[in-house]
Amino acid sequence: MKLKATGSPKQCARKLEISERQLYYTIELMKELGAPIFFDLSLGSYCYEYETEWSYGFSRKPDQNQISKFSASSK
Repeated sequence: MKLKATGSPKQCARKLEISERQLYYTIELMKELGAPIFFDLSLGSYCYEYETEWSYGFSRKPDQNQISKFSASSK
């Protein structure tokens, strides 16, 4: 998903060697855990709404521009 190259649900399930139904269950579970997943029709791929890191759940990565601004303003 990070590469935005999963393909359709059928293609993604095939790549993962699971059933399409299992793929839907897995994506639903990931969403329940906070994963910002959506299917982008124009790309034909599952994607994250924003950059994430896995740490027993999903969280938004800090924007590097905000970190730079914060560092500069605290000097």
